[in-house]
Amino acid sequence: MIQPINIPWNEFPKSEAVSEGMIPLSPKCDKVTCEYLPDVVYQTRGETELHLQLLIPCEEFCPPEGVPLIVLIPGSAFHKQEVKRWLFQGMLLAVRGFAVAMTEYRGSEEAPFPAQTLDAKAAIRFLKRHAREYRANPEKIVVMGDSSGGHTALMAGLTCGISALEEEEPLCGSSVRGVIDSYGPTDISKMNDELSVQNHVSPDSPEGYLIGRKNVLDHPELAGPTVVMNYLGDGRPLPPVLIFHGSNDPLVAFSQSCMLHDKLREVGADVTFYQILGAHHGGREFWSEDVLSIIEQFIRRVTA
Repeated sequence: MIQPINIPWNEFPKSEAVSEGMIPLSPKCDKVTCEYLPDVVYQTRGETELHLQLLIPCEEFCPPEGVPLIVLIPGSAFHKQEVKRWLFQGMLLAVRGFAVAMTEYRGSEEAPFPAQTLDAKAAIRFLKRHAREYRANPEKIVVMGDSSGGHTALMAGLTCGISALEEEEPLCGSSVRGVIDSYGPTDISKMNDELSVQNHVSPDSPEGYLIGRKNVLDHPELAGPTVVMNYLGDGRPLPPVLIFHGSNDPLVAFSQSCMLHDKLREVGADVTFYQILGAHHGGREFWSEDVLSIIEQFIRRVTA
């Protein structure tokens, strides 16, 4: 019997054993591999635990200072999310060398606005405190979401220092380096001003649930605080924003992103807006190589 030896794996000698017909292969190892950490609790609200699904590049792909981190908020019409259905999409980002924290918020059936924004900010603060444990850089965080998750990402990323939307000191403890919004609603009072396949006004609509199961047009005092543009133009510094929206979106009108883009340009923000031709509400176009490359370039730029 040969006694075991204690040496690093990268110093272990090559085997001299051979087998007739075997084929030696030296594969090209240029792809990032990742680890999955499921169901990390970042906050407890009453009896509700809120979780992160973490996708982290393996240690060999992470520099000492840590990789940029994406807080990815899946949409759900503001109701309870099915976050794990997004694992593949999260992996498409992680294999580009980013840590990805797929973030759960309270659904509107449990807690109306601003619960979703407060939860996203709580997740960002948690990740800043624990980033090093996940091989991420706490100073290089970007928040990203689609549909209702896009609205939540915008609200979390663009309202730094707004006391009504902060729970902890310092008020900008959840600040981020950039915001990526895919087809998120930006003014729920105008959702049915354009052609849509859905009623966005009634108490039982996603937007009605967001404000406590009320009629959106009958309660401007509740709808107003959910409008992203209402928080722009007060002189606060804003992180760069990247927007994607399908030209044929049947649920969230394309004009919702136009309004956001126009307002951000008006206040002098760093904003880039892509109309995805032929795309509907979500779909494979938003995870195409073209779009993923734009996302990667944006994150690399704003976290440089």
